[in-house]
Amino acid sequence: MDKMNLAYCNECEDLVEFTEQEEIVEEYYRGELVRFRFKVGRCKECGHEVATDIDYNTRRSEEKIEAYKRLKGIILQDDIVEILEKYDVGKEALADIAGFGKATIKRYFEGYIPTKKYSDILSKFLNDERFFYSKVEENRHKLKDSAYKRLIARYSKLKDISESKIEQVANYIITNLGEVTPLALEKLLAFSNGVNYALNGKRLLLEECQAWQHGYVYPEIYNKYKKYKFNPIDNGINSTHGCMLSKLTADEIKAIDLVIKTFGVYSPKTLELISHSQAPWIEKRIAYKDDEPGNEVIDETSLKKYFVDKQLNTEEKIVSYIMATLKI
Repeated sequence: MDKMNLAYCNECEDLVEFTEQEEIVEEYYRGELVRFRFKVGRCKECGHEVATDIDYNTRRSEEKIEAYKRLKGIILQDDIVEILEKYDVGKEALADIAGFGKATIKRYFEGYIPTKKYSDILSKFLNDERFFYSKVEENRHKLKDSAYKRLIARYSKLKDISESKIEQVANYIITNLGEVTPLALEKLLAFSNGVNYALNGKRLLLEECQAWQHGYVYPEIYNKYKKYKFNPIDNGINSTHGCMLSKLTADEIKAIDLVIKTFGVYSPKTLELISHSQAPWIEKRIAYKDDEPGNEVIDETSLKKYFVDKQLNTEEKIVSYIMATLKI
């Protein structure tokens, strides 16, 4: 037997082969019955649970604690991490802003459970940008100048996102794809608009889209990110709480997710090629040479008809469409 596929079974008192399967685990923690999903290892001989690797019991314990937090309405560790990323703030500065001791925040990352009072403050930070920045101003005297300036710069960016649907869509694509260039982003925005027509029957983005030399372009977003040129955009804010998706419905997010899962796996140049095959772009480039700049506005009626007629409203249909377009 391959030793890499063995675990020690306390019931059999021997090294055994095991299976792994996600299960709903029920256990008591601090007097409360908690339920959580976990990939459980089981002995093939007797079915007893076994630790499949050195970190197994640690992961299991962490999942149990997170389940307890959810049950009691306590903020999760991942949410605290999201606060740090959302506001571009360090742990010590966050403690100063919240009015905690510096060691308190650090202990939360070591597995300690926040009190309900502190948890509620952190949850409000996650969901309410105005409240967070009111606390920044209240505790400004505790912050280094560099930290305060960074926080104010981030607040300006968050305000821009809070007021603009297209900014929210762009940020969502940037953070969920990990690596996206300006060229790719422009095409993915237009495809998101088209897929939303096909899936939800409505226009996603109200800003005008133009038929440029290299495909679809939203000038406002182009001007914001053109400094990245051919490099991936690295200034996305990885958060889904508060203002980040406030102008988007669940159905619209579903349409964007479809685009990310399908069109989003292709290179910028491939996305450009796909855009060049679509009637809404082609009909606005008839009077132009291939390398000639232009800024004709895409006809939204044409875009809707194209994506609806092609039935680009499921992952399977979009993948088939891409393969047919690229003749894969």
